[in-house]
Amino acid sequence: MTYLTSLINAVFSLGAVYMLTGMVLWIFALMTFRDHGNARRIGSSLFWFILGTTFIFGGIMPHWVTGLLVFAMVAIDGMGRVVRGTSHEATPAEQRAEAARLGDKIFLPVLMIPIITFALAASALTLKWFAGDVNRAALVGLGLSGVVAVLVGMKLTGGSARMTMQQGRRLNDAVGTVSILPQLLASLGVIFAAAKVGDVIAQGIQQIIPADNLFLLVLANCLGMALFTIVMGNSFAAFPVIAAGVLVPLIVRPFGVDPAMVGIITLTAGSSGTLITPMAANFNIVPTALLNMRDPYGVIKFQLPFALMIWSLHVVLMWLLIRLI
Repeated sequence: MTYLTSLINAVFSLGAVYMLTGMVLWIFALMTFRDHGNARRIGSSLFWFILGTTFIFGGIMPHWVTGLLVFAMVAIDGMGRVVRGTSHEATPAEQRAEAARLGDKIFLPVLMIPIITFALAASALTLKWFAGDVNRAALVGLGLSGVVAVLVGMKLTGGSARMTMQQGRRLNDAVGTVSILPQLLASLGVIFAAAKVGDVIAQGIQQIIPADNLFLLVLANCLGMALFTIVMGNSFAAFPVIAAGVLVPLIVRPFGVDPAMVGIITLTAGSSGTLITPMAANFNIVPTALLNMRDPYGVIKFQLPFALMIWSLHVVLMWLLIRLI
């Protein structure tokens, strides 16, 4: 029974998800190395191999070793050694024929991801395994649901494991090195928070804006949140910095407002910055690569007017709610 419990805990763990991710990256690296049509196959394969290594051994390697591997990846990419390889892609006619054959069933693999993720995150048994940690349960569910989605996709299309890896490598090459941007930006958020950047911003705001001018404080709070999100690419990474340095000391405490109310408005105000920054690669850059858009910033340009309007409404909404409530 103890062995079975240990096995379940090992499978349903973030370590297992990271290891599986690293193994897939190693497979991509091997396929890239064997792709003689890739003029930069050695540098490209080395980049994906190192990234896979950080996923597999990141939990046991010394931090300084992981840091050196990150520097190595930056150097390889900076020298232009990571390029897209050769791969077979279905013709438009083949894509249309396959779409007609599968119909709406093609959405089943995609639907598996949220269904399984939410099921594991909400399961009482799963939460017991994770000691009530919903976030960790959801992350593990996300990883396992990806595996299930791949298996369902293979069953629907009749594709082999080799074909799955080939198409996975093609998509990975299409996204390119920006796929590591979320991890780098999350690390940047931790560094900013530890360096008390929010406190520095708060001191600057206090020198410019009177402490009793609610509207200007709200404006500065939402503007700072949006700007930090633009720099970091993720409002969740920017929120701790702005909340601790600006929102709480300058608005929540002096005016006695509900922190949950102004907190969620601040967070979503930052999300308007996500819509207009290339740093949010998974939202604004990856789609252009996958859809082969002519303008790499086409998504950002389309979203810009909506983002500005959404941000403005957040400022007004927060100010009115504080005044009225």
